[in-house]
Amino acid sequence: MADDPAVKKGHAHHKTADKDRVGLGRKIAYGFGGLAENTMHNAVNNMANPVFNVGFGVAPTLLGIATFIFRLWDAMTDPFMGVISDRTRTRWGRRRPYIVLGAVFSGLFFAMIWWCPRDMSEAAYFGWFLVSALLFYTAFTVFGVPYLGMGYELSPDYHERTRIMSFRTWFASVGGFCIQWLFWLTQRDMFDDTIEGMRYVGLGVGLLLIVTAAAPGLFIKERPISEVEGKKTRASLTFGSVISVFRVKPFRYIFGALIAAVAGMFTVIILGFYINVYYLFDGDLKAASTVIGVSGSFYHICCLLSVPMIAAVATRIGKKGTLLIFIGLAVIGTLLKWYLYLPEAPYMQLIVVALMAPGLSAVWTLLAAMNADVTDVDELERGVRREGSFGAIFNWTLKLGFAVCFLLAGIILEATGFNEQLGGNQPEGTITAIRALYTLVPASGLVISMVIIWFYPIDEDKAYETRNKLEAIRGEQEVEA
Repeated sequence: MADDPAVKKGHAHHKTADKDRVGLGRKIAYGFGGLAENTMHNAVNNMANPVFNVGFGVAPTLLGIATFIFRLWDAMTDPFMGVISDRTRTRWGRRRPYIVLGAVFSGLFFAMIWWCPRDMSEAAYFGWFLVSALLFYTAFTVFGVPYLGMGYELSPDYHERTRIMSFRTWFASVGGFCIQWLFWLTQRDMFDDTIEGMRYVGLGVGLLLIVTAAAPGLFIKERPISEVEGKKTRASLTFGSVISVFRVKPFRYIFGALIAAVAGMFTVIILGFYINVYYLFDGDLKAASTVIGVSGSFYHICCLLSVPMIAAVATRIGKKGTLLIFIGLAVIGTLLKWYLYLPEAPYMQLIVVALMAPGLSAVWTLLAAMNADVTDVDELERGVRREGSFGAIFNWTLKLGFAVCFLLAGIILEATGFNEQLGGNQPEGTITAIRALYTLVPASGLVISMVIIWFYPIDEDKAYETRNKLEAIRGEQEVEA
């Protein structure tokens, strides 16, 4: 590789060596973990209100507080799990045991959430939901952090890492598509009500989580860590040291870009529901639900179709350039919300979805792949392998961002003057404010993310240069050992 003229001149495109390629079967096994990961991220939020608010009568405010608490817990436990995974040494590796253990308990605790006894007080329902969700999200952390760390270290190759993360994103989109229909499943005639429906649907989802989440741990062999690497990593990593990932300059760009994108998109994402119901359909929930369902499904179909294209473009022009192009499409899409959310043509919003879905898929795919490249820079500068710590902080950023966004969403909606008792007769200024926020806040966040990504310092040549230096250092260490 060091003699490759592409490395010296920076003109040609690097090709992935055969020894660095990950087989299709292993990529699929890793992708199954992405399906489970996305389901764990979103299924509880999607079904909490239909079951605990509509079914059991728990106030939405209490559900919001519970959601904030367990999502905050979910975020805060990630860095600890990252250090634990990085320091672990077993005959099966440092990721696989936790992935399988987390998979089993995630499935069990997910099912447990929905088997709440009937005829309890509101406080008791709140307590059941909070405690069972805390157990579930703890198991999610045990699975999720080592799972992401495993993906970072499956291949040292710049392009192969993009392909690996593409499989994760593609299967995650399959999970997202399925989540759209959980509520529909609970309404089948075989069930007495939503509560009973979700109990049995929850059992099925729990089993699916166990099978798909365990797949990476059962079928993927980890990259071996040398004795020298292992001793150095264990000696260097502590729970306090995980924060030092912010000292790695390229990671700060990824962190900033992720924060900007998440804050922009998810602080106002709930407003899309209110625009559909109260602007497009004058408060008609049943009519709006069809469009919302179609739009959500179409979003995930667009994600599925766009992921291979994202990987192909990134292989040709690099991750940073590809990310800028696709986020640019998403900015155009979100600005078009103002013009394409039309009462007389509600399905015009699918054009917005078609532009935004590839952009967000690129964010989840390429920022994760870029984070994998950052771990090489970290090893070169500090001499330790800590993919788990970087994966933990990446997940921590996402989860903490989601928790804060969910907390702010209700405050923002109330600030617009929205009153659910008015139905479709909301004041004109309220609807205008909701539409403006839903259009401009995501666009602003994505533009800020693009600016930060523009200055990200690792390109293809830099990544291969770092890898060559690492391999030389490892060779010297093995000789000395």
